[in-house]
Amino acid sequence: MSRWIVLLLVIFFVHRAEADSFWMDQLETEDLRLLYFDPMTTYLVPHVARSFQNSLAFQRYIFDWTPYEKVTVMLRDSVDYGGGAALSSPRNVLWVDVAPLKHSFETFPAVERIYQIMNHELVHLATGDAANSTDRKWRHFLGGKPEVTGKHPESLFYHFMATPRNVAPRWYFEGSAVFFETWMSGGLGRAQGAYDEMKFRAMVRDDQPLYSNLGLVAQGTAVDFQTESNAYFYGTRFFSYLAYTYSPEKVIEWLKREEDSKRYY
Repeated sequence: MSRWIVLLLVIFFVHRAEADSFWMDQLETEDLRLLYFDPMTTYLVPHVARSFQNSLAFQRYIFDWTPYEKVTVMLRDSVDYGGGAALSSPRNVLWVDVAPLKHSFETFPAVERIYQIMNHELVHLATGDAANSTDRKWRHFLGGKPEVTGKHPESLFYHFMATPRNVAPRWYFEGSAVFFETWMSGGLGRAQGAYDEMKFRAMVRDDQPLYSNLGLVAQGTAVDFQTESNAYFYGTRFFSYLAYTYSPEKVIEWLKREEDSKRYY
């Protein structure tokens, strides 16, 4: 046997052994698959699971949302500042960075961070994963919720048919999530914070232009030092305006994916 073949076999089995050795501890319930590293984040597991279940119960109630699948939550401790992220396609996945939250140029309230992150990120899942009977038929036909990939532009069509509410601008997702995280905290949160109020009052005073819907996603999230934070500021202010002008019930009605609702947001 050639020494090159032997070398390739050695590399293959070494890499396979390294891959097989990677694992995460897991807590699984009817609605949750929680991944974590023991012992670094084990102490958080009971609190994370309960915070998830409490928030999920609220999302089910307020949006009439039935998750398409079990939600996978992964705890990470690899960065200096806390945060979270959620994806509703192709799977319902939620990441939580367990470090303390960063307060520079931020308006996070002084409530417990895991509780706050769960309330915020599960709104993303509820609005992105929401489906009526037509969406569920497409998911059955397509074998799930196709993800968009640049190598296959047609995937955007499949993605839209299976998860139509997931195809929306970021201000829509962040504005709704911040609005409801504040609601779920009893009014304590960024939707009633002082920083964005100061920001918009200063812009009006200085005669600065306000971005349009298209301008915000085309330029407004890239040109100033706050970058994508503008999606939070503008989206939150817009949802607060809708609730104040038309009622919170109308906001919920807009976000829900009911049988007679329009496919696009």
